[in-house]
Amino acid sequence: MARKKPNHVTSLKSFLTFTSHFFHYCIVLRGLLGMQFALTLLGGIGFSHFEDIPKLQGIYFSIITSTTVGYGDITPQTGIGQCISVFLALIGTVLFGLVIAVATQAFRVTIHEYGQARGDTASNL
Repeated sequence: MARKKPNHVTSLKSFLTFTSHFFHYCIVLRGLLGMQFALTLLGGIGFSHFEDIPKLQGIYFSIITSTTVGYGDITPQTGIGQCISVFLALIGTVLFGLVIAVATQAFRVTIHEYGQARGDTASNL
């Protein structure tokens, strides 16, 4: 059985393939990323209202909380502020986890295409 001559696959081509797949999947998830942005903005405004701090500090707190960094320089003092921060942390964790899942899927598809370009028959990831 004659084996096909493998195509020349470079690192740059693999990187561009990964980037293409990653952005394709991000476009699919743009609604979720838009929701993340809206919830972070609304959470920050709500937090600033209930905690009686400036809006920019509320949005800063919301971003830090939704990314689960949590510096601790601003902390919620009211029950509603604590509920908002818990909600932002949970939603942020889930939605940022989806971005990681998208990158993993793009990487998997890139590896599969790389294997096919090389002529590997065992590249069924």
